[in-house]
Amino acid sequence: MIADQIAVATDLFEHREVKPHFINPRCFGEDFVAWLRDAVSSLASDGFSLSEPIQEDYGWGFWANHGRDTFWIALGICDASPEDGPAEWMVIVSYDPGLNIIKRLFHKPDMEAFSQLRDRVWEAIRSNPGIRELPER
Repeated sequence: MIADQIAVATDLFEHREVKPHFINPRCFGEDFVAWLRDAVSSLASDGFSLSEPIQEDYGWGFWANHGRDTFWIALGICDASPEDGPAEWMVIVSYDPGLNIIKRLFHKPDMEAFSQLRDRVWEAIRSNPGIRELPER
């Protein structure tokens, strides 16, 4: 699997109020993923197309397509997040060939596109003074 992840802490995004449309009570990140998608939207000029954010049972994400390759950018709040301080989040960028077995077995994803996407996501996160990267666990 081609994926990379970072853990961050921030109080910039909602992580206390459970919304009625959440799949479960821990599906925070709707505003975080919208911010992140907007922060990397300039990738369109490099041939990426970005989907609208999608809620998952662990949080939120969006698709980034580049040529024949599909990548998934996901984030979710960590279970150990404190109630009264900045929430801890995991952000993941991964290649996702979908259910196509031929693509899974024989297609080699564009690693340059993966790296460009991952680097732009990390840059957006790291350049925001309200978000602190956490050490690897």
